[in-house]
Amino acid sequence: MKKDWEFQASDKPIRLLISDLDGTLYPRKESANPHQREDNFKAVKRWVEQGNKFAVATARGLHHYPVIAEALGFDINFIGGNGAAVRLETGETIIKQLPCSVYIDLCRKVIDQDLNVSVTTGLNNQWIWSRTDRYPRGVPAYDSIWDSVIQADLKTMDPTAGVERIQIFVPPAQRDEFRAFIQKQNYPGIITTSDQDMIDIGPLNSSKGISILELCERFKLDQDHLIVVGDSENDIPMFEITQHSYCIDLAEARVAARAAHTVSSVAEVISLLLNE
Repeated sequence: MKKDWEFQASDKPIRLLISDLDGTLYPRKESANPHQREDNFKAVKRWVEQGNKFAVATARGLHHYPVIAEALGFDINFIGGNGAAVRLETGETIIKQLPCSVYIDLCRKVIDQDLNVSVTTGLNNQWIWSRTDRYPRGVPAYDSIWDSVIQADLKTMDPTAGVERIQIFVPPAQRDEFRAFIQKQNYPGIITTSDQDMIDIGPLNSSKGISILELCERFKLDQDHLIVVGDSENDIPMFEITQHSYCIDLAEARVAARAAHTVSSVAEVISLLLNE
């Protein structure tokens, strides 16, 4: 694949735009523009063609990287798992992990209480679920996932193994209540939300903001030239590290309030930055 850019020293200041994926680069279904996704990708290509840099920061795992890079047509730096996993455009990966014991314990509590939530993680290149007959089973938006999931065998799982992230699917009306329940367990991880029906638990030393700062340090990037755009609570850590932060206007008000600016799309951010 073509490598259109690399993080490297040059006489020209590097401007780096980092975008969240779901709800941002991939717009929400509520977006007023039915072609917003295509418009976002076209705008990113214009951004890079003018000598700027682009990266993605998402709750999704590294296995989603090839699809994004292929759609853009060039390699990018990819921050996955809310900062727990990073893939540099060189192919180098940096992984932070939680102990699998956290996943096992939470699954047992959910199963014992017969809660309508699904606790998921990636282990041994498989997508493991606490149950496959709980939420989001029956929700049309998730119909395509069921062939790729496996119900966890908690008795055979190694509690000392590492996982990058634990993701909990929970009905939107119950999200905040279940998050409070998780917080009471005092697990050694960072708890955040990545969508209206998703809660994430990541390693203590991981967030989108932490990983972005580590990239800036590694590649000698000036934070004054860092721009970020997102739409969920897990994007707040990256809003906090630059004055050039943008939140999608369909986000929850408490999230939008943490960014410096509100916009309708990634394409709009790029148009503003390029003075189009």
